[in-house]
Amino acid sequence: MGAGGRRPAGRGGARVTTVARTVGTNPIGVHLPRDRPAGSTAAADRPSNAPVIVLAPAYSGASMLRLLLEGHPELACTSGTGLLQLCEQAMATWRIADGRPAGPPSSLAFTATRALASSVVISILAREGKPRLCEVAAANPQAAETFLRLYPETRFLCLYRACPGVIRAALDASPWGITDPVFAPFTIKHPANTVASLTAYWVTVTGPLLAFEREHPRSCLRVRFEDLARDQRQVEERAISFLGLTSTVGRAVLGGHREAWPTTPETGLMADPPGHLVPPALRAQANDLLRQLDYPVMAEGQTS
Repeated sequence: MGAGGRRPAGRGGARVTTVARTVGTNPIGVHLPRDRPAGSTAAADRPSNAPVIVLAPAYSGASMLRLLLEGHPELACTSGTGLLQLCEQAMATWRIADGRPAGPPSSLAFTATRALASSVVISILAREGKPRLCEVAAANPQAAETFLRLYPETRFLCLYRACPGVIRAALDASPWGITDPVFAPFTIKHPANTVASLTAYWVTVTGPLLAFEREHPRSCLRVRFEDLARDQRQVEERAISFLGLTSTVGRAVLGGHREAWPTTPETGLMADPPGHLVPPALRAQANDLLRQLDYPVMAEGQTS
């Protein structure tokens, strides 16, 4: 420190100044020891600025849930930033670099990956002027597991929609044939059966998401699209309590968002697809998951 409390000049005579952090001393939660079990922190002990991650499969109605959350003054809502995938890929790279293909990551890998993620989050929070990240992400339980290991205080909202509703939403979005790349592996397996392809997709993404939720019950809250469409206030109250928010969410102002708030019953449970279009074994898998989510099962043998 120079005379008069001034910092020494930088190159070219420019004064070196210190930029104050405006988004809090730790905008995405307190660093916990990496061997601390995920989800072990009681709700009252969780930092108020812990990250919020919405795990949402395609066509599950994620934009509706985001519309609710982004109305809260504490939440900086984003979607599709790739933050969870970034952490997962960084950890995979570190495992190769450290020669640890299996087992827990090294301390250096953990610290470096967390610092990488933190730099992204700090930038988002500074831009939005809010203290807490709320990212809407694809339902990738493996990447979510990595993120939870990095930030054990994270809160996850696991969004579900009944299988017939997902089928209808996908068909409505692309009535002349499903072209979304997310369905490609399933259309290859069921090339002449769109309903079977979409059912297989739903089964494939829903099972692992349910398993992640059950593995981390303290870190996850189940949200069903149909409940959100039918009774926003009830879902809002549950979310406020679970996330530890200090004030009500409040409905965001509509406009500039692709999905308006529902006002008609079409957002409820959809009719089953024709029974002959879903192979019996696949229907049995779907119905098992539907039961676990307290949805009605798809009827057998329906032909119209």
